Amino acid sequence: MSCSLDAARSFLEQLEARGGREGAVLAYEFSDIRARSASWKTDSMCSTEAGSRPENVRKNRYKDVLPYDKTRVILSLLQEEGHGDYINGNFIRGTDGSQAYIATQGPLPHTLLDFWRLIWEFGVKVILMACQEIENGRKKCERYWAQEQEPLQIGLFCITLTRETWLNADTTLRTLQVTFQKESRSVYQLQYMSWPDRGVPRNPDHMLAMVEEARRLQGSGPSPLCVHCSAGCGRTGVLCTLDYVRQLLLTQMIPPNFSLFSVVLEIRRQRPAAIQTEEQYRFLYHTVAQMFLSALQNASPHYQNLKENCAPLYDDAFSLRTSHTLPATARPSGGVLRSISVPGSPGLAMADTYAVVQKRAAPAGTGTGEGGLEATRTPTPPLHRVRPGHAPEADVLASPATPLGQPPVLWSRPEASRAKPRSLARPPSLGGGLRFADLLGGFLPAVPVDQSPAGPGAYEDVVDGAQTGGLGFNLRIGRPKGPRDPPAEWTRV
Repeated sequence: MSCSLDAARSFLEQLEARGGREGAVLAYEFSDIRARSASWKTDSMCSTEAGSRPENVRKNRYKDVLPYDKTRVILSLLQEEGHGDYINGNFIRGTDGSQAYIATQGPLPHTLLDFWRLIWEFGVKVILMACQEIENGRKKCERYWAQEQEPLQIGLFCITLTRETWLNADTTLRTLQVTFQKESRSVYQLQYMSWPDRGVPRNPDHMLAMVEEARRLQGSGPSPLCVHCSAGCGRTGVLCTLDYVRQLLLTQMIPPNFSLFSVVLEIRRQRPAAIQTEEQYRFLYHTVAQMFLSALQNASPHYQNLKENCAPLYDDAFSLRTSHTLPATARPSGGVLRSISVPGSPGLAMADTYAVVQKRAAPAGTGTGEGGLEATRTPTPPLHRVRPGHAPEADVLASPATPLGQPPVLWSRPEASRAKPRSLARPPSLGGGLRFADLLGGFLPAVPVDQSPAGPGAYEDVVDGAQTGGLGFNLRIGRPKGPRDPPAEWTRV
């Protein structure tokens, strides 16, 4: 295994070792990031003089989001026509130290020309847009692209739409033809349609597909990706960070001491308030962990054996709901790390299994959720609730103490013998309807459990630890409506 993958594995092991402290650790880290960012504004390192000039103030969508002078984008195209050099945007360095990203705000009606000056002058081929024009009844971005049969003229720039398709049910891909002074270029725009302001996407998979497609369209040229949302901070910072880490992975440049905290801090030094909320910071950890785990699965036979049982990162109830009017399209094939953002297809591999060990506690207070099993309660060990890979009849509890690499103890049962579980008491959701139940040991707080005498709703546990994604999990399922011992015709897997 390469040094880069060793670093990825170390990152995952560190997350697992945190156990139930994960939420508190990430909250502390993000609080530290915000405190350091605030301290930068008191010195000259992060001055914002250009954005504060009277002639430029009206060009800022939000008065408290001004570009740092040190990394701001300076426009020279059309200056002789009397247009200034200011736009609310910053360069962000890539993994090779080049100006790989332009993080900017969504254009205002009177900054549309400046936006296209930026695109043309710096040879931008791909624009990543992480917002909609109107969100919650408020205008978040002026439309700068043409619609079908409606060319758009902005100053000397003529923009026409040549193609519009759906990359997936969350992402639109537009091909724009831009003409300026008799020269014509193709510019691609990828717009993520369902990312709430100051929130996180409901499907990280589709976001990673968006980033992969951007890199495919970009090719090997040196031009930067233009990334924007409304303010060009929170959602923009998440996209830039994900692509940055993905490039580290692709080029095998992940350092042994890789720290997502340090990466976010460095990006914030270049664009103010990049990654704006703690929820977005948690989402970054969550999605980077998914990328690293997929890379390890592709590279290591040990991890490959665990692909089928890899837990999904989101609760099924909040997974992608495809609109009838927005058909999802198949993902393009190919790509070095394509499987990083493509989870295993839904299956019933685990739906028809359960394990038989000694009976444990009866539920001491059984609240029910959206369906599944009832929850029991016991004080120790600290367990973190995670859903298994596409298993409608099983619930998984992850224990940091379970050793790695241990095969699960499971019994397969025939279709006719399927026992129906009782309803599941789900842990609370985080903001935006997402459950950060991490397969690495706990984006959610530990679920306390109570040791009581066995009752009719008691669980039966797998003490050997069923493995999901290479990390220790104990499988808990509801007691079946049948004999305690498995029938003779059942086979051990």
